[in-house]
Amino acid sequence: MLRKVLTESGCLLGTACGDPRVTCFKGVPYAAPPVGMLRWRPPQPAAAWEGVRNADTFPPVEIQVQPGSNPSDFYTKEMNPTGTECPMSEDCLYLNIWSPAKAADEKLPVYLWIHGGGMQAGYSYEIEFGGEQMAKHGVIFITVGYRLNAFGFLAHPELTRETPGGCHGNYGLEDVVFALKWIKRNIGAFGGDPSRVTIGGQSGGAFAVIALSASPMVKGLISGAVAESGGGLRAIGYGNKCTPLHTAEEYGREFLELLKVKSIQEARRLSAEAVYAAYHSMGMQFERWSPTIDGVFLREDATDAMLNDRHLRIPYLFGSNAGEYPGTPAAPPTPETVEAFREQVRKMMGKDAEAFLKLCAVQTMEDVRRVIKTDAFNTRTISVRAYSRLQAQQKRTGYFYLFNHDVPGDDRPGPYHGSEMWYAFHSLDRCWRPFTGKDYDLAGQMCAYWANFVKNGDPNGADINGRPLPEWHHYTEKDTFVMEFEDSAHRETKQIDPLTEFRLEKAGFPAR
Repeated sequence: MLRKVLTESGCLLGTACGDPRVTCFKGVPYAAPPVGMLRWRPPQPAAAWEGVRNADTFPPVEIQVQPGSNPSDFYTKEMNPTGTECPMSEDCLYLNIWSPAKAADEKLPVYLWIHGGGMQAGYSYEIEFGGEQMAKHGVIFITVGYRLNAFGFLAHPELTRETPGGCHGNYGLEDVVFALKWIKRNIGAFGGDPSRVTIGGQSGGAFAVIALSASPMVKGLISGAVAESGGGLRAIGYGNKCTPLHTAEEYGREFLELLKVKSIQEARRLSAEAVYAAYHSMGMQFERWSPTIDGVFLREDATDAMLNDRHLRIPYLFGSNAGEYPGTPAAPPTPETVEAFREQVRKMMGKDAEAFLKLCAVQTMEDVRRVIKTDAFNTRTISVRAYSRLQAQQKRTGYFYLFNHDVPGDDRPGPYHGSEMWYAFHSLDRCWRPFTGKDYDLAGQMCAYWANFVKNGDPNGADINGRPLPEWHHYTEKDTFVMEFEDSAHRETKQIDPLTEFRLEKAGFPAR
């Protein structure tokens, strides 16, 4: 197996995984540590080293609230059971690479995964990421660490003046582009094909995928994109958006005042802990720390780029989970009264609120609980449904799914936010849940679909054992195909409910 590789910075020695046919290279530096005077600057090349570097240890987690530190949080047990053991540092620009290659000339497809966490948290080796399983399908799987929150998305007039004509307020996304360029130059040494690189992400990582696909900086670097539970249209439901530069600069001014410094240079001399404490005191709001429309990295909001048919014309695999919101641990609270529900709808629907409320026919709290289970209130699902229709209108190649599998457990979580990753990565053996044969069968199907998409821009084909997978059509105006993952993969059979259809039509995405 290919255990030792020579990169542009030096020689790396990987380690055999549980399946020795896969080699893992942990903590591979793709950029210089963004610390000290490199804080809030574009990523710089990694330093070279002499001799052989052992790539056997995962890198530090990006600065954030310590993963797993809240024992009462649902995701501590679910996805961060060992998070408190992870060191944290600004020195976080590393890749983790799983390769099944026996030689450097195999030209295997590459899948770069961007972790979730709303661009405020998360890390590149969460327990549900299954690099070994993806590699067993003949894919080189890579996870990337990138700057988050105030470290990754600060804009300020001083920073704008420092790099005239450059990118501003998008350091975290610049990191990912820098990683993609490193992959293009180096992945051949790992047995990979630099012309076949698919990016993917979940939640905040999916939003990063969309922002990247809308950026001219990524042209020629990727051949496909996967967005799980975070890649739809903001205009219809999902609230994340990109921030105009002048607004982001105002946030930056406020931030420096909170830091009690008068310049960016002074702020660079502060400890990472001091910077994070100030960010934390501001409420960790995505709206303040999101991708910036700077005219260079992003010329417009990512949703506007989609609507205007100005994002990359590559194959997309998109989807959401039936139980994202509400009724999941990550859900916003259900309105406590019927009137509170009506007020929520009025804020959500504006001039169309009364017509929507009439369609809801809500008289009791039982009615409220019934209505909010529809896709009309599942912001991630309805935004993906809107994008599927837009994708078809624009004659693009898009494959859409709905994860609707009843995840087992005494807490009855249903298809909660993030649960599809256990299946798409086939990493069920790392989870505490009492999975049974049907779970493993479904994971086998989903992991194969994802791997096939990375290989060919099309999820169809066979599973790892050579068995044909159920056919997955791409979504068109004539064939509105959505793959539903329940106990197995099949075409979605249910009709879109009237409330969801109403919202889609009013947003400009009627059924054809």
